[in-house]
Amino acid sequence: MFRLGLLCAFLIAVSAEDMDSCYDKSKKACNSLDFVDKKALFTNCNAVYGNIMDFQADLQAYVNAHIESSFEFLLMSTHFGNYEANRDGFKTLYRKLSDKTWEDAFDLIKFIAKRGGKMNFNQLPRIKGSTQIKSKKILQLNEIHSLSKALDIEKQLAEEALYIHSRAQQHSKQDASVAHYLEEQFLEPQSDVVRQLAGHITDLKKLLTDHDASLSVFMFDEYLKKLM
Repeated sequence: MFRLGLLCAFLIAVSAEDMDSCYDKSKKACNSLDFVDKKALFTNCNAVYGNIMDFQADLQAYVNAHIESSFEFLLMSTHFGNYEANRDGFKTLYRKLSDKTWEDAFDLIKFIAKRGGKMNFNQLPRIKGSTQIKSKKILQLNEIHSLSKALDIEKQLAEEALYIHSRAQQHSKQDASVAHYLEEQFLEPQSDVVRQLAGHITDLKKLLTDHDASLSVFMFDEYLKKLM
């Protein structure tokens, strides 16, 4: 009997605190004769929970940063894949980076939607010193400069993920789901990509000190083609 009494007290307390629940709203809508009011009363019947709305703008900006970066990598891939440059290794590397950032953008959109949010493609990337560069400058990049630009892009994306992750953990309105998602889908994979690109730059920099730098670059491109 004591346990039953506690259970009843708990249910009464929950029902008293949960006046804005989906159930409560739907109950009011069913009792309403005005169809317009019924629509308004269903506002809480969605997938929103936790504090996702406090981070939605940051996540939207992060999506757009990925989309911009994807097109930059694609343009770099096209540059090295033409008949003049003819660097299949670099072309494949940047095409894979383009595909990966594009897939990450879609994955972020799905996460936002899963948590009950919406995507806003007009939300400008928060990243300072945007990764955007003019197409003329991209087409002027040589092999070592293109790797440096790719490393900068990936580092900026990684820094932005760390920024949103820290907010999700330390913000007054925390959301562990957002922090966990970023850790699993971005922080670990990004550290691998950054390390790989930094290693490529170090290796190519050493090769360029050789007497026949053009042959060294050609051999490095062949190495990238096999690695990819």
